[in-house]
Amino acid sequence: MDKLYKKTGYRKEKIEKILKRFIFLEVIVFVFLVVYSVMPYLNLTGAIVGENNVTVTTLLQVGTVAPEILNITINNGNAITLTANATTSVQVYAIVRDYNNDTDIVNATVRFFDNGASSYGAADDNNHHYTNNTCAINYAYGDAYHANVTCFIGLLYYANNATWNASVTVTDNSSLTDFNSALATVNTLLALGLPNSIDYGVVNGTTVSTEKIANVTNFGNVIFNLTLYGYGAVPNDNLSMNCSLGNVQNISIAYEKYNLTTSNTSVLNLTQFESIYLNLTGSSVIKNFNSPQRQNDTQAHVDDTNSTYWRIYVPRGVAGTCSGNIVFGAVQTAGT
Repeated sequence: MDKLYKKTGYRKEKIEKILKRFIFLEVIVFVFLVVYSVMPYLNLTGAIVGENNVTVTTLLQVGTVAPEILNITINNGNAITLTANATTSVQVYAIVRDYNNDTDIVNATVRFFDNGASSYGAADDNNHHYTNNTCAINYAYGDAYHANVTCFIGLLYYANNATWNASVTVTDNSSLTDFNSALATVNTLLALGLPNSIDYGVVNGTTVSTEKIANVTNFGNVIFNLTLYGYGAVPNDNLSMNCSLGNVQNISIAYEKYNLTTSNTSVLNLTQFESIYLNLTGSSVIKNFNSPQRQNDTQAHVDDTNSTYWRIYVPRGVAGTCSGNIVFGAVQTAGT
């Protein structure tokens, strides 16, 4: 240091003062460089005061994204036709999306209900409300963000003829959900069930048989009336039965009769028989019957069945084994 004093000719105090100023300047430059390097993390700007444009960096970390239901298709876009006395499988199909990745979707459910008679949160009932909580999710569909959901509903034959609502809910790993719905029509189903035959048993000539009951069960989804007609061997033959023996070998259509409301188990002669029962005819007639739609979900043939009562008179001229045909039909047309 002494050599520096001698070489420069400055006094010791002056040289120390110059060195202190130089060191202070170095510290200022160092601090500036440090602050400038950390400005992006302190939300500071590197712009010089007085400039007319300043760019501020913005930062964001996206959290979870809720799934989306893009569309719903019911029964491939067709109205639903039920199956008599059986279950019809109805497909509810949805395309879904999740921008966190489609595998983030973990559950899908559907509520399928009569849009007028029920609601989303109502209890299940075979007439108007069905639930599937385990719909299948196909992650192989589309790209990494899209999947499809397939839900099947087993729709019973007596489900209401109405506009139905399929409401789908999807849930992701964060319990975020989306909800969407679509509508479809369940068609009218007119269908009835009867025993295979009405067996009058052994009936002597010129006598009236005992009464036989043929129960008519509603295997559809609407109340209906009955159409009735009969024939012996071929339609419009004006016979109720053909017989294997006798000189006549057939029974006229007018000798087979029915009652749709009242049972009578008494022994009847022909006159009494004709006054209590209606004639079967060879051409179709519509009769008021009001066969009810099934409502009981636990037991069939409780509230969906009406009885019909039948007898036949055996005239002279027939013998042996006889057989014929009665045709029952279901209609919504008013009858007599």
